[in-house]
Amino acid sequence: MPKQRNGWTIWYEQWDDRYGDQLDGFSYPVEFEHLNFWGEQLSQMVMLNDHWVGYRHAEPMSLEDGMTMAFVLYDAHVDVDELISVLDEFEPLEGTIARVGVPLCWLTDPMDHVQDLLGMLEDSTQLDDEVLEQMRQTLQEMTGEQYAAIEEILALFHTMSVNTAQFLIEVTRLLGDEGRLALRAWWQGRLIGLLRESTSSRKRRRSKSRKGPDVPSAFQDLIRGLDMGGLETDEGEEE
Repeated sequence: MPKQRNGWTIWYEQWDDRYGDQLDGFSYPVEFEHLNFWGEQLSQMVMLNDHWVGYRHAEPMSLEDGMTMAFVLYDAHVDVDELISVLDEFEPLEGTIARVGVPLCWLTDPMDHVQDLLGMLEDSTQLDDEVLEQMRQTLQEMTGEQYAAIEEILALFHTMSVNTAQFLIEVTRLLGDEGRLALRAWWQGRLIGLLRESTSSRKRRRSKSRKGPDVPSAFQDLIRGLDMGGLETDEGEEE
């Protein structure tokens, strides 16, 4: 089956046309096969979701976006192979979820999500019935199991919060300041185009606009990323 043709395929073809007879001692920034492999891996793991601006993508990231993300990270001196390995091994609850799609906003601002998760742990002794019900439903969607005991719900959320926070701290280390800034700059430009293409009349709400404690946005993101499936918006439409 031929490789999917995208902007990167064209870019490498033009590079060959321009420099093909000069490649002795003059190489690509990164070989196409390596970039394509990185792009395939990232497109299977990362969703172009950014709840801070209300943009949620219903499908896995395209190969072209995956390759661009990989190139941006490589150019920022990030160890892309190690990052992919960490993303692939992430499990918020060991053995309960086969595949979790990681939203891009986890990578552009991982420490903000860490604080969000730690805030949930601090508030766990004073949660109202509505938030506890949200937590119960979240666990049911993520694990397929029914939970009734409050103690069990809180214990599982504690484990999920700690595991996810540790994962995000490791992601922060791997990306470094340069990687995060480069990724955020690329995403801002990409997001402008995506928002322009989407329906302007659709309401977009920030997940932190509600009053009082709530299920962390990180776990809301996780639900949307289960098995990289489609996401229904608040209006019942897929974006």
